[in-house]
Amino acid sequence: MNQRRGRGKFYYQKPNKNTDISHNLTDATMTTTNATKNIEIEHGSNCCGGIKMNLELDYEGLMFFEQLKQWWKMLKKSPPVINLITKYYLQYQGNPYEQTLRLMYNCQDFHSAKAKSLPFFIIEQFNTFIIEHPSEKLHQYLTPRLKLEAYMLMLKQNTSALTKIVAETFEMASSREKFIDLVKCMISKKKYKEACQSVILFGLQEKFSLEDFLVPLIYQDKLFLLDEYLATSPKHQEEIVVYMDKLLGMPSVRQAVLVFASEHSLTEVKWEKMQSKPFKKLITRLVKKFDLPSFLTPNLNKRRNAGALHFLLQKRYIDETFSDESWKEMVQEAIGDDLDLQKELVIQIACYGDFAEALKWAHFYHVDREHWPNNVRLFADDKHIEPSNAAQEELECWDEPQQPTEYHKFPLNPDEIFLVNSVESFSEFLNLGLLDMDIVGLDCEWKPSFGGQKSELALMQIATRKKVYILDVPALSSNVPHAWNELNNSLFNKCDILKLGFGFTSDISVIKDSISGLSFSTKQIGFLDLLSLRKVLDKHPEVVLPYAHTGGPSLTTLVHQCLGAPLDKSEQFSNWDKRPLRTSQLIYAALDAYCLIEVYDVLKRCCEYVGFPFEETCYNIMTNGKIPKSKQKKSKKDEQKVIDIPQPNSPIQEEITAENIRLVCDTMLQGLGKKLRRCGIDTIILENNQDHMECVRIALNERRFVLTRGAVFNKLFGNLCAGYCYKVLSDDIEIQLKEVLDYYHIKVTKNHVFSRCQVSK
Repeated sequence: MNQRRGRGKFYYQKPNKNTDISHNLTDATMTTTNATKNIEIEHGSNCCGGIKMNLELDYEGLMFFEQLKQWWKMLKKSPPVINLITKYYLQYQGNPYEQTLRLMYNCQDFHSAKAKSLPFFIIEQFNTFIIEHPSEKLHQYLTPRLKLEAYMLMLKQNTSALTKIVAETFEMASSREKFIDLVKCMISKKKYKEACQSVILFGLQEKFSLEDFLVPLIYQDKLFLLDEYLATSPKHQEEIVVYMDKLLGMPSVRQAVLVFASEHSLTEVKWEKMQSKPFKKLITRLVKKFDLPSFLTPNLNKRRNAGALHFLLQKRYIDETFSDESWKEMVQEAIGDDLDLQKELVIQIACYGDFAEALKWAHFYHVDREHWPNNVRLFADDKHIEPSNAAQEELECWDEPQQPTEYHKFPLNPDEIFLVNSVESFSEFLNLGLLDMDIVGLDCEWKPSFGGQKSELALMQIATRKKVYILDVPALSSNVPHAWNELNNSLFNKCDILKLGFGFTSDISVIKDSISGLSFSTKQIGFLDLLSLRKVLDKHPEVVLPYAHTGGPSLTTLVHQCLGAPLDKSEQFSNWDKRPLRTSQLIYAALDAYCLIEVYDVLKRCCEYVGFPFEETCYNIMTNGKIPKSKQKKSKKDEQKVIDIPQPNSPIQEEITAENIRLVCDTMLQGLGKKLRRCGIDTIILENNQDHMECVRIALNERRFVLTRGAVFNKLFGNLCAGYCYKVLSDDIEIQLKEVLDYYHIKVTKNHVFSRCQVSK
């Protein structure tokens, strides 16, 4: 018999050789507007006419620009340079918008400007200027044609951030219709990235269809603009997901893309990415990001359910970690009403040699006999047929029969498990369940999600030393929403109750998503993650657990090492949303929470036996997430000794010119010292090998003010008069310069700049 584990012959119908893929592809794009294969436009001044504006600077403009470049090279963004360009705009008689474009364009780094470059500085200062000096005359200079030419100029450089600032300053969005022809021109020239950026910038999404540039960008694997584009266009969010999902339903994704590329003359297609898997990932991400309904993606859902079926078969027949009831529940959940998957289920179970189970599901789903595998038909006709080749091989195996696994059992009487699913039982739990409790084990259960839907919390287990309470979250959320706040105060936000968990992250995430009345953080004292504790103890071989057992970082492994037997996980993949819950489910859920207390007790006992600081370790994990190293403890202790001394008021209350003050910069402010010198201020700069106290000596001998940073300020503060030592706060040199000038009321004029510097020619 064929032992193949692949899909059955009925799952996918192979396409006929004459299948019209182009027709299917056309169907896939019906949700979009009628996009043209090649946008035909009449090229004119609004797109291909070029920039009519003269970008050369006249003599006066050139003289100013040379001065601006020289000052920028020495001082960067500083008060003198800001004053220089502001004064220029105030005196300029022409169109300041055009002149700003000329200044930017003539910068050496215009085509690849960085955030702190001169082109950015020019447009930012011009933007500030027009805000601070509004006038009707100034606004009249800003014509629609100038906006268009400004944008055409921005297309010549590569920094999108610079383009955005120019678009904002030139108010381009208010004339968005003017840019439609330009975008169409870009599309006709296959400049899809530029077209997409332009549509995002001007909010023109409604004017274009998916096929104009969004689909080509996806096929070219240029996805960096996709999220930004879709974020402002809910209509296109659904359309692109539907379009791509229909591609998944095609006989060949690659062939469908080939048809599109041929019809649209699309080049640079990333053919290695034109497969189902990358598209599935992209669709899944978009559906999750934009919270789209699952009915938009039937083909993705079908593929997911098929994957879920194979996962369940693996758990059932290879891992053998599925109880019969859980298996039945989850198979029905994964398959639903999908006729193809129902046939596939029968075929795949037969491939594993379980003909009786295959026959049972064939009858359950009323699968027609003609779709049964041959061995299932024979088994149905003669129940004495041998199970399978695989089963026969197992009977002939010479190995010793494997002993059944002994699992850790729930130590309490099942009567000590209380299901809380009503107003009365919840009220009783809140009043009596946590009374005088100092430790609880916390765990949660939710139905496995195979279709991409968000996981909804089904159960929350709270175990004490004598009882386990299982909270039926769906039942309680609808009946007693106010009581969650009381649980929040009496348990989660109560620091004197130790709350144990294992891998808190996923549980807490689902809790917060499902129960709006709970608001807490596991970083609060009182939440101990045993997974984190186990990782810490792994680094201390002197702490030996009672039972030697190797395994991954799972709770069942830790239970085995501490209590001598693993957890039975056969109920883990159950349909936890189905009611009523089975007894086996309740016991499984109760043990998952109660075993945390058992494990905690064993870990504590093993640590105390060898003198390991268990309590201190737990405290550090709850507060820091880990144990600080000895050096970290020392530094933390030193930090606690540091007192933050406030900066006193400046001893200089009136404005003082740059030549009338003298400063000394500590070793960590050498860059600031050079800036101060360029402003004409007499500044001494300490070298790296000099002691910080040298600042005090120089200040006292030469009547200078000291500039320093950090904890050194506390050291120098007491040796000088109030205000004679300034603690610089910022990390940015330009802001540091402004701090010092403002604190000591220093006025820097044009004559002061470079007065103390020897400029080489």
